[in-house]
Amino acid sequence: MNNLKYFPFERNRYYYGKLLTEQDFIQEQQYFNDKRRLHNRFLHGVGIAAGLRVVMVDEKSISVEDGVAFDFSGREILVDIPSVYRLSTIDGFDAIMENGRGDFAYLCIAYDEQGEFPSHNIASGEIKQEDTFDKTREKYHLYLTDKEPENSDMTLEGLFEKKEIIYEDYQIRIIQIFPLSVTSGGVMETTIELENISNAAQVSVDIQEDISKAFCGGKPALNAKWDNVILERGEKQSKTFVLEAMELEYGSVNIHIVPENIKIQEGREVLHPQSKKIIDIPLTHLDNIQAMKERYFESVMEKTVRNNYPQGIYLAKISLIKIDSSYMIEKITQVPFNQYLYSTFLLMGITGGMQQEIKALKNNYKMLEHENKADDKAPAKNNISLRKAHGVVQIPLGIGGKREQSFFSHEIIHGLGIGPVNIELSIQQDDLMYFGSGEIFNDMEVCAELAARLDTSKGSFVIGVRLTEPTSRQFINVCWRAEADFMPEDDESENKYMYIVPNKLELKVRESYYLKAVCENMPYATIIWHVKDEQSGSIASDGTYTAPNIPGVYEVTAQCQEAPEIKASIFIVVRE
Repeated sequence: MNNLKYFPFERNRYYYGKLLTEQDFIQEQQYFNDKRRLHNRFLHGVGIAAGLRVVMVDEKSISVEDGVAFDFSGREILVDIPSVYRLSTIDGFDAIMENGRGDFAYLCIAYDEQGEFPSHNIASGEIKQEDTFDKTREKYHLYLTDKEPENSDMTLEGLFEKKEIIYEDYQIRIIQIFPLSVTSGGVMETTIELENISNAAQVSVDIQEDISKAFCGGKPALNAKWDNVILERGEKQSKTFVLEAMELEYGSVNIHIVPENIKIQEGREVLHPQSKKIIDIPLTHLDNIQAMKERYFESVMEKTVRNNYPQGIYLAKISLIKIDSSYMIEKITQVPFNQYLYSTFLLMGITGGMQQEIKALKNNYKMLEHENKADDKAPAKNNISLRKAHGVVQIPLGIGGKREQSFFSHEIIHGLGIGPVNIELSIQQDDLMYFGSGEIFNDMEVCAELAARLDTSKGSFVIGVRLTEPTSRQFINVCWRAEADFMPEDDESENKYMYIVPNKLELKVRESYYLKAVCENMPYATIIWHVKDEQSGSIASDGTYTAPNIPGVYEVTAQCQEAPEIKASIFIVVRE
């Protein structure tokens, strides 16, 4: 089945007395094979149907588990038993280590076949037959590459969005993700993703893009900025922008990427992209689902025939640690480009799970509505659960204050997280609390106006006091009450991370070195240090590592005691 053409379809026509040759039998097999491949390709798609997980066996070897996949020509790729491979023996490894960066490799699988049981053709006489076999065995071929897939049209993400590489070098990659179309007068999202593809590094990025036929926050431009962020190996950070398209009959939203407006700083070096790019997003009068279906049925035939050439299925991304001419496997990421096939049975299960979640949400809503009515409160749609905080702050007035003089509190953390909150202020005087204007009640010891300045990005605020009458009091007590009517997404696990300084280290045997674990957004974290085993050396509780007597590459791990899932590792090269 090395024939990759689907057409034309011709089948044998039999009649009494017809002379049959080997070509008739070949054509017979080819007809049904091509029909099956066409069925697989158009009704099932491309990708992994079952199994094919890649497992790390040791520092240099992997195991490919059994499974099934369909390639871009509709051919079945079958791995019937798990097999272990040394990474250096797989095709493409040498080229990656010599010509590429050597810090990662994609493991791909492709269809292959070979002849079995050589046979002597009696009819050929004395003519030697080099490729005559009784059987053809269908098998698979594994290879390594550092190139991403040439064709992403048939991935699930490719149905709705597209990616454009803005910048790429040995250290970082910047990608912009945008939709394939946008509804006229509607909104769309575009995401700029910053990825570190090498060792941990500190980078700064400033991207300014001009937009035509759309607005971002009321402006025809957007700005993505990262200031001195530290990215671990393989770590990504992204920023998403909402664009509002103009209401036009036809045309496209254009995003202009100009090298002069993009500044990338790695260490002391300032870099720019090499070329100008324009991202074109067509305007449509359909919603996203309708537009996707129209695009798919309009283009699937052309794309399938055009892309009907040997292409591998990406099973895993293997991160490597390159040490001189040797290497170590650091970690394995399964199916990095989400090349999965979903069977009807699986889709029914996903749909059933979603229906259960919707049912549970409806039940919770009904219970909340019932409780609201029982408590004789506002209608359920307005009775949103509030998160509250309160406190009292004493603001010094010095030796007293003059009329129209202003005083301010220190920065107050309200404890309700980032985002907007409602703040209510009052003046406390013994058992009395005064709200509103400070000029109405004559018994107030301090007559003042109150205001608050909220910082939504930090979850804090500052109280301001302006005296409406002079006073001899040396302080004023202000009560505050804060309420948030929504729960922001809990991204604490994303904001908290750890890295080890230095990120690369070479020592001599029995030499010691002090390692430092740097924790972001974890001011009171307790660090626990580990070595892999007794042969890896030793490390004290303060991070002082002592190399073993035997040269090699050893892993040291720092882990947060309060949040064990947050940890970082360093590989230390020990030489004689």
